[in-house]
Amino acid sequence: MKINNFKRRLLLKSAVVGLSLSLFSGAMTVSAATTLRLSTQVQPSSDGHKFALDFAERVSSATDGRVKINVYPASQLGDWTEVHEQLMQGAVDIGLQSLSTKFDKTVALSWFPYAVEDYAGARKAYSKNGYVYEIVSDAIAKQDIKLLSVYGAGMGGAGFVKPLPHPRDPNASQNSKIRIWPGGTTHRALMDRFGFNTSPLPWSDLYVAQSTGVVDGMVGGTATQQLEGFKDITKMWVQYNDHYEPLWLVMNMQRFEGIDEQDQKAMLDVAQKISLERFDAVQAAEEKSLQTLRDAGVEVVILSKEELASFSAIARKEVWPKIEGEIGPVAMARLKQELGLQ
Repeated sequence: MKINNFKRRLLLKSAVVGLSLSLFSGAMTVSAATTLRLSTQVQPSSDGHKFALDFAERVSSATDGRVKINVYPASQLGDWTEVHEQLMQGAVDIGLQSLSTKFDKTVALSWFPYAVEDYAGARKAYSKNGYVYEIVSDAIAKQDIKLLSVYGAGMGGAGFVKPLPHPRDPNASQNSKIRIWPGGTTHRALMDRFGFNTSPLPWSDLYVAQSTGVVDGMVGGTATQQLEGFKDITKMWVQYNDHYEPLWLVMNMQRFEGIDEQDQKAMLDVAQKISLERFDAVQAAEEKSLQTLRDAGVEVVILSKEELASFSAIARKEVWPKIEGEIGPVAMARLKQELGLQ
């Protein structure tokens, strides 16, 4: 009988110790910090880099330090096309970057020419529940990527090392060879129609290509990007407003779902809040960049409302039918519906 009582006490103590260890282990799991890696193509100290750092800091604060984010600018973790695949695989946790059309062509709606004409249109289309936001979100969700929010880099334009003879006329021959980005036909068809000869070149080759006369200019960036990368060789900047330049704040889906639900909500709330703040700030940032270009001796051409309407109308009527295959019939129908063009 004494032996049985001893065994009972021993078993009871073992159970208590085991339960205590289990509870302690569980508490450690809940309170342990999750560290995530954020890759971005933007350069250090740029507005985009500051946006990423602000996101990381606010998420840490909103989650009481449970979610920590380390930011890697200047494509340290790979080119944005490579990182897109790494985001799908979970090799990179978060990206602030352009999105690849390799896996779903509807993502090309991101930069589809004259899908929006101005900042008011961009805010409507790229904010949460906007039509571009929804289409892109649905497309990348199928790739195991979660859309958190959008960083607005600005309205697109074109920079030239040689001034154009007729920058305000969409029907004139410009006698100029302009760089377009490789892959797809959206801006090849657009700039061909606007009187240019086009040549596909990667962004990394642009400075040398323009300096040596391989091309006379480039399209596919913003005034701020032109200022940061090509100010010393730019003679003219034309604010075509041909596309809105977004960077997408995205996260591997499984990584996101593996975070505690309250921290998921905190991350989404922070992402949406700073995205809206950026919409408020991006136009002022563009104006500042345009003025800095002027101060550097660059001729800045701002199209009037009537001139912009002319460029946009030609693109939508004559160019869209040639490139609608780039985004597919469903996205094109939604785009036309939103713009009242059906």
